[in-house]
Amino acid sequence: MALAHKDLLRQLDSLSASFPTLGSRLSQAAKELQEGGTPLSDGLLEEVVGYCQSFAIARNQALELGKSLRQSSATVSLQNIRDLVKAVEAVEGNAETRQQVLSLLDRLLGIVHQEQSNFAPLQLVYEQAKELQRSLSQAAAELPESAIALAEGKHPLFALLTLVEQGKNLDDSQWETLEESVEKAFGKPLVVPIRRGKLVINAIATKTNLAIPSAQPETNFSLPITPPKVTAEALPEVIIIPSVSATTSKTIKVDPEITILESPASVPIHEVIVVPSVEVTPPLKAIAGQDIVFGQAQSVGSQTPVKLKVLAHIQSIGDRTFAAQEYAGTRGKNLRLEGFGINIEPAIPGLSIQYMAHVEGVGDTAWLNEGELAGFRGKAKRIEGFAIRLIGPQAANYNVFYAAHIQNIGDVPTVSNGQYCGTRGKSLRIEGIKIWVEPSKNAVVAQAQPPANVGLKVLAHIQSVGDRIFKAKEDAGSRGKSLRLEGFQIEIEPPIPGLSIQYMAHVEGVGDTSWLNQGEFAGFRGKSKRIEGLAIRLVGPQADKYDVFYSAHVQNIGDISPVANGQYCGTRGKALRVESMKVWIQAK
Repeated sequence: MALAHKDLLRQLDSLSASFPTLGSRLSQAAKELQEGGTPLSDGLLEEVVGYCQSFAIARNQALELGKSLRQSSATVSLQNIRDLVKAVEAVEGNAETRQQVLSLLDRLLGIVHQEQSNFAPLQLVYEQAKELQRSLSQAAAELPESAIALAEGKHPLFALLTLVEQGKNLDDSQWETLEESVEKAFGKPLVVPIRRGKLVINAIATKTNLAIPSAQPETNFSLPITPPKVTAEALPEVIIIPSVSATTSKTIKVDPEITILESPASVPIHEVIVVPSVEVTPPLKAIAGQDIVFGQAQSVGSQTPVKLKVLAHIQSIGDRTFAAQEYAGTRGKNLRLEGFGINIEPAIPGLSIQYMAHVEGVGDTAWLNEGELAGFRGKAKRIEGFAIRLIGPQAANYNVFYAAHIQNIGDVPTVSNGQYCGTRGKSLRIEGIKIWVEPSKNAVVAQAQPPANVGLKVLAHIQSVGDRIFKAKEDAGSRGKSLRLEGFQIEIEPPIPGLSIQYMAHVEGVGDTSWLNQGEFAGFRGKSKRIEGLAIRLVGPQADKYDVFYSAHVQNIGDISPVANGQYCGTRGKALRVESMKVWIQAK
């Protein structure tokens, strides 16, 4: 695409060099025509026609390049064309930079300490990287300054990544400069393990995070289309293809003889699609409302049926909701899919879903958690491709499958488990998608377990001390030192499928935060703001089997009696700092 820009700019330079001379000659010829009736010479007329043809070609090429910018066709001068080409160059340059930054952020989030699984000084690195990911996913065209700095190697995160990845190849001067940048941004506790070679990039995490940029090459699909002579009623605005219970193997091959039957554009009909045959398991009959089960009944686990809620945001229609294996979108309407979100409903303990999208003028988004919107509302940007993957302790027991209907291509073969589905850089819209999750043939059936003992990792950020890590029932903070607790975060460790923790804090000068998910930081680092109170609650399918208890040591008050399950602990509006907190979870 960059080569096309340069060729077009060279054409514009050539036209720019010729039109002043041609304009002068036309002006002189017009004067002669007006004064003496002398017609324009054949040679001059040929030059004018040639110029007009060259201008029209350049204009059409520029408008084709600028389709993604929604540029008006009122491009009437060479300067208009030049401005349009440069605008397209800038947008596509931003898309390349965005991809570069997302790749760097994935590697940063894969950095771990070889000996400490939860190395506290890395938390600020993770927070900054995730914040940059969020900024990129929300930015339509213009990139945040911090993202540009990272791409140009002028950000402390880039310095950190360079030290971890290329430390052995740096000379002393380079090392000293990069180390100074890292120490200034993240503190000396992070510099020491870098010097000792204790920080590495987790190969598994990096492979997972970079699945999309390194996806298999895109395939150009060419399926024969046979228009049948059929008369039927008009298609509904949104077509829903009901789900079927089908057993699909991991590798799905499309038979080359398959024919997708579509009607001529002038004849609206119900669509008939001939697809590879699959073995369909008939539904079991029921007696008196009870399912008949043949063989030994298995306990609920990896064989739990997976139901999905798929939200599709469709051009000119808006949000529509679909279920697993339903076609989410439209056919034959030339309407783009502009965004989508996916939820597992009802939730399955230990199983969650993530997805990303390639968006017109934006590029690849970061991996998004279920319920988040991939794409945009109200910005007229098409989805051009996407990928979906499963995460969580139960992810190995399931496979996620998905397919799409694409402009000028039609239905593309089904892919699975993080593979890319769609196109990049071809300006082709996705018009609909279909998604479903199936238990893996090698799934390990989970057995019912009694309530587990719950371990906690509590990070407390203490005035003049910094981050410290504590366990369940440990006093997280200080006593008798008049030091404020400035922030905290809590995680269940090791994780318990179906159980998670949320918390909020009342912060000096800010008020109540929203409820935060485990691992998120409540409060602030480096802003000298005290925590004045807090509340903690459990969420998830297993939450009703446990209670969470917590207490606090408050300035001028001392120890506050333990409260539980979302009750507020502390003060509001009294300017009294929380100095420490204690948290634990018990099975009911």
